[in-house]
Amino acid sequence: MFGLFGNKVTSMDNTAKLKEGFLKKESRHRKVWRERWVVLTEANLYTFETQGVYRNPTEVIDIKTIKTVKTDETKSGFNFVSKKYK
Repeated sequence: MFGLFGNKVTSMDNTAKLKEGFLKKESRHRKVWRERWVVLTEANLYTFETQGVYRNPTEVIDIKTIKTVKTDETKSGFNFVSKKYK
């Protein structure tokens, strides 16, 4: 997986995990919903295919690129919009 700036990301940064757990995310290309293990650090939001395996993230989102976060009342969740992915 490549980070938002094109650099190859093979593992998480060494900052403390603020929160982690499962979520359902929609894939960018196929628009299919998949369950992913997500880890939030001070700098990034990482998604992984497997709980507790912190290598080869499927996506890395730099927290600084997130523009908005909105609750989704109909799905008991939330949406966020990144500057890179609209």
